[in-house]
Amino acid sequence: MNPKQLVKQAERVFKENGNTENALAMSKYMQNKFPFFGIKKPLRTKLTKPILILINSQTNEQEVLETAVLLWKKKQREFHYLAIDIINKYKKHLSKESFNAIEWMLVNNSWWDSVDGLATNAVGPLVSKYPELKKEMKRFSIEKNIWLNRISIIHQLSFKSKTDQEFLFTVCMQQAHNTEFFIRKAIGWSLRQYARVKPQEVKKFVEANKQILSPLSIREALKHQ
Repeated sequence: MNPKQLVKQAERVFKENGNTENALAMSKYMQNKFPFFGIKKPLRTKLTKPILILINSQTNEQEVLETAVLLWKKKQREFHYLAIDIINKYKKHLSKESFNAIEWMLVNNSWWDSVDGLATNAVGPLVSKYPELKKEMKRFSIEKNIWLNRISIIHQLSFKSKTDQEFLFTVCMQQAHNTEFFIRKAIGWSLRQYARVKPQEVKKFVEANKQILSPLSIREALKHQ
């Protein structure tokens, strides 16, 4: 697997299958933060399948990360989505040494779609596999970057009963006064997800802090209770 060749292959495929009308609509949906080729997910999945086949347990981690970073440096959002797909395919084999590259991706070309994708497919699995990375989540929770703040809140979404409740409640309180929509939504989302396994604990937490948590966070947290 040659990272530069793989990126060139992706670029050729995306250019050949771009759709200007779709590109404008997709960019508008993302508040014109990024340009698009205009390839919707079903077609993108089909087009990139031959590339993802190259990613397996025998693939070199350095090559995976180099490919992801090269894709991330491209302008069009489809490149970034492919980078996330590659990392997702390889996530069980990521070592903690990959964390710096993942963090670089989190703070570059940042928006909710990429941050949430990396939270689920990279950060969460890494923290679960390497508990010592919890200290990085504590650092993220106090960084002056809303996307790192959001990651600290939502990285445990898939942890279920293995969720570190103390950390979850602590980080929610740390960010409770943050007026950013994406932070308030993240607080509610993470609490709602944890409520699937500990509904009474979440309910008690929200009730005890209803004067501090935003209405949005409260509404989202108690959505299914």
